[in-house]
Amino acid sequence: MIEQPWRAAPVLWLGASTLLLAGERYAAAGILRGILLGVGTGLAITAVGACAAEFLNAERGSAARTQARRSLGFYGLAALGLLLYPLTWTGVVDRLGFDDAGAGTWRAVWTVAWLLAWWVGTVAAVGGDWTRYRSGGDLEPRRVRAATAAAASLALAVSWVFALNYTAREGDRLWEWSARSRARVSEATLELVGGLRDPVEIVAFFPPANQVLRRIEPFLDEVAAAGPVDVAVLDQALEPTRAAELGARDNGVLFLLRGGDQRRIDLGTDYDRAKSGLGPLDRDFQEALLEIGRERRTLYLTVGHGERGEYASDAGVPGMRNARGILRALNVTTRDLSVTDLVQGLPADTGLVAVFGPTERFLPEEVDSLRRFWSDGGSLLLLLEPGVEHGLEPLLADLGVRQLEGTVANERYHLRRDGGLSDRRLLLTNRFGSHATVSDLSRAASRIGLVLEGASGLEGVVGGPARPSVLVRPMAGSWLELDGDFERDGEAEPDRIEALAMASEQELEGTAAADSGETGVPAESRAIVIGDADTMNDEFVYVTGPGTMSANAKLLLDAYMWLGREDETAVSSVPGDDDPVLQRTRGESIRWFLGTVFGVPVLVLAAGFVYVRRRRSGGGAPSRGSAPEGGTAGPTGGGGS
Repeated sequence: MIEQPWRAAPVLWLGASTLLLAGERYAAAGILRGILLGVGTGLAITAVGACAAEFLNAERGSAARTQARRSLGFYGLAALGLLLYPLTWTGVVDRLGFDDAGAGTWRAVWTVAWLLAWWVGTVAAVGGDWTRYRSGGDLEPRRVRAATAAAASLALAVSWVFALNYTAREGDRLWEWSARSRARVSEATLELVGGLRDPVEIVAFFPPANQVLRRIEPFLDEVAAAGPVDVAVLDQALEPTRAAELGARDNGVLFLLRGGDQRRIDLGTDYDRAKSGLGPLDRDFQEALLEIGRERRTLYLTVGHGERGEYASDAGVPGMRNARGILRALNVTTRDLSVTDLVQGLPADTGLVAVFGPTERFLPEEVDSLRRFWSDGGSLLLLLEPGVEHGLEPLLADLGVRQLEGTVANERYHLRRDGGLSDRRLLLTNRFGSHATVSDLSRAASRIGLVLEGASGLEGVVGGPARPSVLVRPMAGSWLELDGDFERDGEAEPDRIEALAMASEQELEGTAAADSGETGVPAESRAIVIGDADTMNDEFVYVTGPGTMSANAKLLLDAYMWLGREDETAVSSVPGDDDPVLQRTRGESIRWFLGTVFGVPVLVLAAGFVYVRRRRSGGGAPSRGSAPEGGTAGPTGGGGS
C-alpha cells in the first residue's frame, strides 16, 4: 500500500485530462477514441481516489487532513468541469430543441463554465500538491497554502483573459476606427456606379459647414466621378419645397433618385451619433443604388414539396434567409409557385424558377410544366439533395444532367464539426470549371473554398440538344458514400464523380426561337443544377463586408446573373489582392489561442520565479534549516546563545 497516495494524484490527473480531451476533441470515432476515453476516466478516478484516501487516513485536525481536504475540493471542481463538458456536444444541444440563437447561447455558457471549472481546479490542486512533492513530502502548511493560493490566483487571472477572449470572439463584432474620420467607398461600389445606364441623382440635406457632411463629401465626390451621378447638397430649412417633395423633415438625410423611384439613407447631423453609420455607408449606398438602378424582377420558388424555407425549420433544417437577402439586394422579388400554379400553367412574367431542396415528389404534371418552361427558353435553378425521390428525373434528362446515387465524401478535404467520420460529408472544394458563372471563383481559387454539406454527385449526359458543362468539381480522393459509414469501401463505392454543380444550355427551335427573337431575349434555355441545397444555407452564404462575400454567396450571385441574362458588374466579389481576408488554419488558431491565453502568463510566471530564485541565492533570505544570526536554533525552537 502506498504510504503517501497523494504523490500520484497530480501526475494521474494531468494524464487523465490529457487523454480525455485528446480522445473527445481530436480522435475520430473508433477503437482509439474508446481507449483514450476509458483510460482517461480510469486515471481521473484513481487521482481523486488517491486524494480522498489521504483525507480519510489523516488524523482529525491535522495539517495533512486540511491540505487533503483542500486538494480534494479543487480536484472535485476540475472533475465537475469535465462532467459539464458533454452539455456542449452537438448531439446533446440538438435534443434540447433550441433555435439557432438559443443553441449558440447554451453552448457558449457551458463552454465557459466547464473550461473555467476544469482549469481553476486543475491548476490549484496540482500547484499545491506539486509544492509538497518538491519539498520531499514534508508538510509545511504555510508554504503549501501559499503555493495553492498563488496557483489559484494565476488560474483565475488566465481565466479572466480566456473569458474576455472567448466573449470577444463569440460576439463577432468589428470596430472600424476609420469610420471616425470619413466614410470610404469600395471598388465594388465604383464599378456598380460605372455600370449605370441611366443617371442617378443624389440629394443630401445638410446645413452648411456640418461635421457629418465634411466626412461624407469625399465619398460623394468619388461616386460622382465614377459614373452618371449628380450630387446636390441642400439645406432643408432653405429648400422647404424640395424637402417636402422628397419627404425630408430635417437635415442629415441622403436621397438616391432615379426616374420616379427613390431610396433614403438616414445619417443625422450630430457627428457623435452619426459616426456609427459612416462605416456601413458604402454597404447601405450599394443596396439603395441596386434597388433604384436595376429593373425589378421576380424569382418564382416552388413550394409544396418540402423545399427549404427562408428561416430554419423546427427540425433544425437551416434556412436560406441570407440567400434571399442577396437576391433582394439585386432588386429581385421572390414569389411562391404552388402546385396549382405549376399544373395549370406558370404566370406570364415567369423568367426564372428555382427549386430549393425538395424532399417530396413532384407530380408528373408539374414536371411536364417545368419541362415546357425550359424548352420555351426559361431559366431554372435546381438545388437537389441526395437520397430524395423528387421525381425530377425527366427534367434532368432534358437538361443533360444525371444525379448519382449516394453522398459525396472526402477523407482529407472536409471541415470539422463533430469530430466524427460524418464530418467527411462536409466538403470543401476550390476546383471550378471554365463556365462564365464560376470565372471569378476560379481566379480566386487559391484563396477561397466552396462549402457543401451532404452533396450529390452529378454527371453530364451527351447526345441530346442540351449542352451540360461543369461548374464545381469535388477534390481529389472523393467518393460516393452508399452505406452511411463514411469509410471508403473500395470498388463498392465509386470515386469517379464528374461534378457537384453543373450548368446547361439549349438553343431554342421553331416557334420559341422566333418569339424570343421578336422580344430580344437570347434564343436559348439556361439551367444550373447543384447537388446540395445546403450550399445556399445561412451558415455558408454570407457577406463579410463591402465588396467581399463568401464563395457560396458569390456562386449564388453569379448564378443569378447568368440565369437572368444580366451583364452588369457584380455588386460584390470574393476577396481579391486589394481586399485580403485573414485566413487561419485550425492549427494556427490553436497556437494563437494557447500563446495569448497561456503563453504570456507562463512567461510572466517564469520571470518571477527566476527573480525570486536569484534573490534568495544572493542571501536575501535564509535557506530552510540554517540558523539565523539571532541565535534561534530553527523552526522547531531550541536554546539561545
